[in-house]
Amino acid sequence: MNPAVLINLSYGMYVIGTKQDGRPNACVATSVVQASSGSPEKVLVTLTKDTHSCAAIRENGIFTISVLSTDTPASVIGALGLVSGKNADKVLKGVAYACGI
Repeated sequence: MNPAVLINLSYGMYVIGTKQDGRPNACVATSVVQASSGSPEKVLVTLTKDTHSCAAIRENGIFTISVLSTDTPASVIGALGLVSGKNADKVLKGVAYACGI
């Protein structure tokens, strides 16, 4: 991770990605802030604690943060933010992504 990216975080929309049982999962978050600039760098991500994504992050301790651009289609936000990965398979169809975790 490039620590310089954290300095430029601002209010916006983010996709928080994770995996559970080998399946990718993602959700939309509106709050991501740098908590410290030490090593390792720390960030705060606000998620509803009873969501599938939050449980997956607690289970494996790994997540990614992607900053959404202002021209992100509403369909992407809806697919990731309005449906639970617990009740539906978020295969991320139609969403360009790379999984590094």
